[in-house]
Amino acid sequence: MKPGFWHRLDTIARCMVPAFSVFVLLLISLVPVGLPMVSTVTPALTLMSVFYWSINRPDLLTALAAFIIGLVQDLLTGLPLGVSSLVLLIVQTLSANQGRFFQNKSFAVLWWAFALVALAALLVQWLFTSALIGALLPFKPLVTSYILTAALFPLIAWVLTRVQNGLLQHV
Repeated sequence: MKPGFWHRLDTIARCMVPAFSVFVLLLISLVPVGLPMVSTVTPALTLMSVFYWSINRPDLLTALAAFIIGLVQDLLTGLPLGVSSLVLLIVQTLSANQGRFFQNKSFAVLWWAFALVALAALLVQWLFTSALIGALLPFKPLVTSYILTAALFPLIAWVLTRVQNGLLQHV
């Protein structure tokens, strides 16, 4: 018996959950915080979610999706076009290729790996952006953003795990 229209639609919607969650986290990262000293610094929520989904469901968050989300991020944040796309594409590709390594490993191993990936990704983004605008960007906001990103990863991973367990068990 062929699956019905609604079943196929449900499956398609569930397959879009990873990309949609990355986009939602991108939008959340654009919301001004209003805290002194950190109003211009935000954690790299998009990077966290691309890393998470690339490790756990690389079949549902493809390189093309990461690239397109990166373009949208550049357009919304004012970064030179293509910088975020390149960074997210590299993170997605490398993380998807290493997904098997993380199977049956503790969360601490995943967190440590993310901290290293985030450091490299944020440095590459900083270097490319600085090169494209022709001036070195301030380094202190980069360090603050990295610390926030690494510190918030467990929370974001927990939320995304709940989403994965609730919506993607049968996909």
